[in-house]
Amino acid sequence: MSRRSIIKKVAYINNQFPSRGPDTIWRVEFYQDGKFVQFRDLAGKSEHYAADVAENWENGIIKLEDIK
Repeated sequence: MSRRSIIKKVAYINNQFPSRGPDTIWRVEFYQDGKFVQFRDLAGKSEHYAADVAENWENGIIKLEDIK
């Protein structure tokens, strides 16, 4: 079983609290055996937090059962 992840900075639109500028958030995409499994948007979190989420996926700490 091969796991990898990709960390991206993506545009975030919050219609409840509009802002005047482009807002961005971190997104971590999960892949297993070369197939996309899921992504997690991490609003309000740092790049370091996103890196920890990616590492947890790759090390098997985040399990498929945890993904809904």
